[in-house]
Amino acid sequence: MDDKKTLSSGSLGRRQFLSRLASTTAVAGVAAAAGCSTAPASTARSPSPGTRRRGGNLKVGLTGGSGTDTVDPHRGLTYMDSARLQSLYNSLVQLNAQAQIEYVLAESITPHHGSPSEWIIRLRPGVTFHDGKALGPDDVIFTFRRVLTHHYSGSPGLGPVDLTGLRALDKRTVLVPMTRPYASFVEQLAAFWFYLYIAPVGFTPARPVGTGPFAYRSFTPGERSVFDRYPNYFKTGLPYVDTLTVIDFSDSTSLQNALTTGVIEAAGELEGPQIAALAGSGNVRTVVSKAGSIQPFTMRVDQPPFHDVRVRQALRLMVDRPQLIDSALDGHATVASDVFSPYDPDFDHALQRQQDIPQAKFLLRQAGQEHLSLTLVTSAVATGMVEMATVLAQQATRAGVKIGLKTVDSSVFFGPSYLKWTFAQDYYNYNPYLAQVGFSMLPSSPFNETHTDNAQYNRWYAEANATLDPARRQEIVHQMQHFDFTQGGYIIPAFIDGLDAYSTQITGYGPARLGQPLSNFDFEHFAFT
Repeated sequence: MDDKKTLSSGSLGRRQFLSRLASTTAVAGVAAAAGCSTAPASTARSPSPGTRRRGGNLKVGLTGGSGTDTVDPHRGLTYMDSARLQSLYNSLVQLNAQAQIEYVLAESITPHHGSPSEWIIRLRPGVTFHDGKALGPDDVIFTFRRVLTHHYSGSPGLGPVDLTGLRALDKRTVLVPMTRPYASFVEQLAAFWFYLYIAPVGFTPARPVGTGPFAYRSFTPGERSVFDRYPNYFKTGLPYVDTLTVIDFSDSTSLQNALTTGVIEAAGELEGPQIAALAGSGNVRTVVSKAGSIQPFTMRVDQPPFHDVRVRQALRLMVDRPQLIDSALDGHATVASDVFSPYDPDFDHALQRQQDIPQAKFLLRQAGQEHLSLTLVTSAVATGMVEMATVLAQQATRAGVKIGLKTVDSSVFFGPSYLKWTFAQDYYNYNPYLAQVGFSMLPSSPFNETHTDNAQYNRWYAEANATLDPARRQEIVHQMQHFDFTQGGYIIPAFIDGLDAYSTQITGYGPARLGQPLSNFDFEHFAFT
């Protein structure tokens, strides 16, 4: 997208990770996950199981809200929005804290007659909206049509859904035809779940009715939201608390202070030094999630000097990844090697890259770029981003490369020049591999920062979506990942940790691999002890 409204003039939201950008213009967005991995497990100072007490008023805090906050299930922008929407609504499927697909409102989603060109969604029985209306196929059809017609941020997840052929087969079943094979349909629905919450037929944001664990009471954009326990929630016994209040804080310092003084019971998306400071507190528990989030350096492969793959590879070989993690991220990350989606079951763990200054210099000499000088556009739009840019610039000097930093305000970074920068940065929560490819690696992708358009790569993506055979799909995905590793336009030095903290008075939370704060916003399981 060339600005923050690329998906459409009515589209809000760039991607879930924009937790500190609510004050900027509207954006178009994406993020999520699936699968398993041998990567390090999430770590936490978790409470002992204890007894979960029913009742109480749970208060959670985040930063990044503004007057543009919303309760529209398809137009969320920030983490503040997500905290509300995950409480009010449910999706058909989503990604759980372990980055695995979890069925929610859907009981099953299967290819019709074994073909990835047509899918059958079977809805869970006994689900009602907050106004008492039963969930039915028409609500799914209404939601899909609303998202695709308005080109909302969930549109890429629905991909080639054929709106003209959508129809209910019975009171719990929806037929979903595609205009082309879409074998990753379930994975994509899960990856986009926070933009694809199911809304009832005739939904209006003025009356935010969902199927979620909490029902709407009040909402003041940029300040707070208050929701009440929905007594007829389809998950028996949930939620535990009577009231949920989501509070917006102006900065992470005031957020931390609110937690330590008992104003709130949970604080999301903190910074490394704050976690270190809170770790010794007797009334706070910290949680460090080994997430699959990325903050890639983005190189436009269609512009010099990055049109030469030797320059791209040289830049990647300059990075001392462990040192960057220690210096820029306070150690809160896991080494990555320029390939995304570490928890995808098809992730190729054999692709590993280490710093190699002699080889970097050799490639630059071959490319005639021995005295390469670059400008890297950066902005404090995510924790550690400017720090990562600073460390990269320092490390590049060892190969004789000069990187000058152009630090801009978030409104400039995500303004008209967004996705046009020759050398810049970006960031995503964890996504399954093919979902991330759809987000950023195809000519049709809404966030193709590198301007990648490789005919073979595009064919591989189509082939992967045309087969339901897991072995064949993995073979194709590994070919695509090898392309990312040897020819791609991303420098991905690390998978970024998620950092949260909780009062010792509550339980029910845990680490989450997606990069979403506060245990994947799973407030239905939070409880007072």
